[in-house]
Amino acid sequence: MKKISNVVGKRRFLFLLFLIFTTQISLNAYSQERKITFSLKNASLKEIISEIRKNSDYDFVYRDVNLESFARQDVTFKDATVGQILTDCLKGTNLGYEINGKTIIIRKKAVSQEEKKSKTITGKVSDEQGNVLPGVTIIIKGTTLGTATGADGEYKLEIPGDSEQVLIFSFVGMKTQEIAVGSKTQLDVKLVEDSETLDDVVVTGIFTKSKESYTGAVTAVSAKELKMYKGQNLLATLRNIDPSINVVMDNALGSNPNVIPEINIRGNSSLPMSVDELNQQASKQLNAPLVIMDGFEITLQKLMDFNDEEIESINILKDASATAIYGSRGANGVIVVTTKAPQAGKLKIYVQGGMNIEMPDLSSYDLLNARDKLELERIVGLYDDEDDVVNDRALKEKYGQLYSEVLKGVNTHWLSQPVQTGIGQKYNLRLEGGNESFRWGTNISYNSVIGAMKGSERNTFSGTVTLSYSVKNVLFKNQTSIDINKGKESKYGTFSDYAKMNPYYRIKDENGEYIKVYTIKGTKQYNPLYNAQLGVIDEDKYTLITNNFSIEWSINHDLRLRAQLGLQKKNSTSDNYLPADHTTFATATDSDSYFRKGKYTYGTGEDINIDANVTLSYSKIFHEKHQLYAGFDYSIAQKKNHFYTFIVEGFPDGKLDFIGNALQYEKNGVPKGTEELSRRVGFTGNVNYIYNNRYFMDLSFRVDGSSLFGTKNKFAPFWSAGIGWNVHNEKFMQNQNIVNNLRIRGSYGETGSQQFSSYQALSTFQSYTGKRYIIWNGSELMGLGNEKLKWQVTKQLNGGVEVGLFDGRLSASFDIYSKKTSNLLSQMDLPLANGFSSYVDNVGEVKNTGYEAMISGYLMRDTHRNIIWSMTAKLAYTKNEITKLSEAIKRQNELYKSKDVEINQLLYEGYAQNSIWAVPSMGIDPSTGYEIFLDKNGNITDKWNSSDKRYFGVDEPKYRGNISTYFAWKDLSVNLSFAYQWGGQQYNETLLNKVEVTNGEIDKNNVDSRVLKKRWQYIGDVKPYKGYGSVETKATSRFVMDDNVFQFQSASVEYRLHSDFLRDKWKVETISIGANMSDIFYISSIKRERGTSYPFARRLALTLSLMF
Repeated sequence: MKKISNVVGKRRFLFLLFLIFTTQISLNAYSQERKITFSLKNASLKEIISEIRKNSDYDFVYRDVNLESFARQDVTFKDATVGQILTDCLKGTNLGYEINGKTIIIRKKAVSQEEKKSKTITGKVSDEQGNVLPGVTIIIKGTTLGTATGADGEYKLEIPGDSEQVLIFSFVGMKTQEIAVGSKTQLDVKLVEDSETLDDVVVTGIFTKSKESYTGAVTAVSAKELKMYKGQNLLATLRNIDPSINVVMDNALGSNPNVIPEINIRGNSSLPMSVDELNQQASKQLNAPLVIMDGFEITLQKLMDFNDEEIESINILKDASATAIYGSRGANGVIVVTTKAPQAGKLKIYVQGGMNIEMPDLSSYDLLNARDKLELERIVGLYDDEDDVVNDRALKEKYGQLYSEVLKGVNTHWLSQPVQTGIGQKYNLRLEGGNESFRWGTNISYNSVIGAMKGSERNTFSGTVTLSYSVKNVLFKNQTSIDINKGKESKYGTFSDYAKMNPYYRIKDENGEYIKVYTIKGTKQYNPLYNAQLGVIDEDKYTLITNNFSIEWSINHDLRLRAQLGLQKKNSTSDNYLPADHTTFATATDSDSYFRKGKYTYGTGEDINIDANVTLSYSKIFHEKHQLYAGFDYSIAQKKNHFYTFIVEGFPDGKLDFIGNALQYEKNGVPKGTEELSRRVGFTGNVNYIYNNRYFMDLSFRVDGSSLFGTKNKFAPFWSAGIGWNVHNEKFMQNQNIVNNLRIRGSYGETGSQQFSSYQALSTFQSYTGKRYIIWNGSELMGLGNEKLKWQVTKQLNGGVEVGLFDGRLSASFDIYSKKTSNLLSQMDLPLANGFSSYVDNVGEVKNTGYEAMISGYLMRDTHRNIIWSMTAKLAYTKNEITKLSEAIKRQNELYKSKDVEINQLLYEGYAQNSIWAVPSMGIDPSTGYEIFLDKNGNITDKWNSSDKRYFGVDEPKYRGNISTYFAWKDLSVNLSFAYQWGGQQYNETLLNKVEVTNGEIDKNNVDSRVLKKRWQYIGDVKPYKGYGSVETKATSRFVMDDNVFQFQSASVEYRLHSDFLRDKWKVETISIGANMSDIFYISSIKRERGTSYPFARRLALTLSLMF
């Protein structure tokens, strides 16, 4: 019975299995016979597979790499089976398919015996300029077989022997090429630059590599973006593109074209030496980034004046992984500029001309007109004197005279007198040509910026000649350039002088002559326009000659050696002349001062820089999956400069402005001069490893030596390490079409800073100029050296993620970082017995933390109608904190708090460097009109005390960002960019200088309209500003205000014209017409005057470009 039972059970199982199997066959047959209808444009094989999935029960298995060689195509199927669709789509490829149940497997076809025969292909890959390209990926189309070029740009690859093989050449920043092999065994290829993929390239100034395997935080800026976000100069343009670049707005100097702005990347890493330096802004460039152009260091001034038409790309390096290769110079970030190289071929000519228009923006000023100003003076009692009848009558007569002037219509708009709509010109001519062995290029440019104040301008002429010659495996390059710059300041003086002038004053007298002085109650006020008619001179000039030479030897397939030598010589002069009739000398009354009227200050200097380096690089791909890059660099550099100043006085005739016409040196003055010499040496090692294009790692190490430091610490090590993961290349990410890019990276390292004086570590002597012993001159010690002075070290931690979705339609990135700088140079107190009050030592620490976010997407991307519309938003957050200070600076803080001084910026541990300190205010007492304060013990008082100062914010925003949109239709493109910032505070100087003015100053200055409307006048008034009187307003929290800003920072329009008629008739390949406007409007939560010494300006640039 048991055996029979087992047999019956087995039969039941077989029957059930047969039933399931036959049912499955039926379902499979049904699925295969099911008809599908769909249509796709420019579809990839992945997209076709996705459409089949939607309309059937099939799932697919495939290797993503096998699908990469499938060319996009338009497909239309109507009532087609799955088999028909796949057969049609895979026709002509090396792929086949197999249906196994509800699973379709796509794999490569089996290789026939004939195809197994192989041959070797060799060749060299270079760019359009003939530069060899190491690391170019070469793949046999439809396979995973391939190789990469070595350091000499050469490759060797075995391929199947059939004549239908196609090789795919790809390299970051270049357009991918597919080339049929045919019967060739030697195949040399030139890759053409692809501007759309330049963001995938990282240029560090020492080496170039793919962003996909780079662990550093970097922003890549293309030449196209430089045009789209154009500002007054390159620094302003970079600020418009990347909010992590903080170009500090100077509310006093506004849009002065001759001022180099203060700039930092990811916050301040160094501190001023003292509280005085902080408040006097004497260390504006202390936190400026390093700037590298084509492998050599340049100044911020050179970058500001550089012709942006000659720039190919800019990379902004931010974290330790990116900047550690620059060691002691990398803590503040690095801006790497790559200029355009000449292209081979027939002669090409690029011509560009345009106008720069600067329009002053005075919308922030709200001054009183003549009638209201005179009425204000009457209200505060300036024309009353109850104690002196005679004086009272004289005051009434003065009031009557001024009132008569007002009735006659005198209402001078002083703000409009020194400003203009400045119209400058810009021209650029570029020629290039050559062949495979010899290339040449030359560029001549002229840029004239005419400022918003009359007489202010900046003119730059530049010329460059670039030559390159290659013979066998050696490439020679030489670039020689000259820059001639002349900057003029306005002879109209300071803009604030005009904002002070009373509107009831006439500019000229009845004879049409400029009035020199106005007298009010015995006080003289000078007409600034009078000085503007004199022969005032205020200008600076420099000539910079640069020669950069390099030689590059491709030793073998994987090894390359490069040597570079850069020489720079800069000669600069400055001239400042005030004629004898200038109001500066109006108080000269005695004979000695009379013959000292007229002053000429002349400065002349020279800078000579030498920079040399040797770089050995190695790159190799092992077993298709392992890629290694190693680089070793040795560099030496020297900077030497001097500057002499001569001040002479006594010019009998104001028209004789030659310095040789002076009568003598300034009183008790002698010629002065400064000189500096610094040398550095460095050794750098860098290793980058990539596994299967999924996991990657960066290691950098540098040892720097510098003459800036004491004998005990001449050398210092710097390093960084970073890892990353290309998640999108993992197998589990292949069978989806949502995420096309997902990269995670992190890095940690140490960098340094050298932005300080050459002799701070050394005991330096100077000769006595006014004392001697018999016939011998003596010397004195200028400062006490510190042979143990150490290098500033910045420890940086950075983590980042990059995401690309929906075939690049949406992308985003996020970086978070922490920077902690130790061994900060700061002043230390010394006992008086030492002869010096302080010396420099390593005692400070500062920390910066923050994050950066970006999201960008296409609202429309229609390649058939050539329509692109995209939008990008960026955000940067930075928090600065001082974690350690010297005792000397702490004592300075307490000293200033104990004195009756107006300093509102102090340095304290636990607070930001740019913190604002003021006495807490409880507002204006309605019963008295006086301000009420809160002392340090929490008690309410009407007495202002400097020691009661507290922290009330930071004068830099916590958040900065921009929002931009780009639209292109055929040859027309439009870009709009907006900027925003919030989270910071400002001390509103306008309220101090133009609203709460004391009665004694009201008649000497025009004031803001809020004086009439919002100051306390009567008992019971609830007003934000105190009553009229003689009590001066001091640092108060009432004037500390949130500084939130929204700005329309740039708008650009460009149209490119391609005409067969122009090409045939005039040989013009392309005509481009463009317009760019920047600083269009500015909205702030603070109502204050902007551009107090030099006004801000809106800018319009019009350009016409032709390519022959």
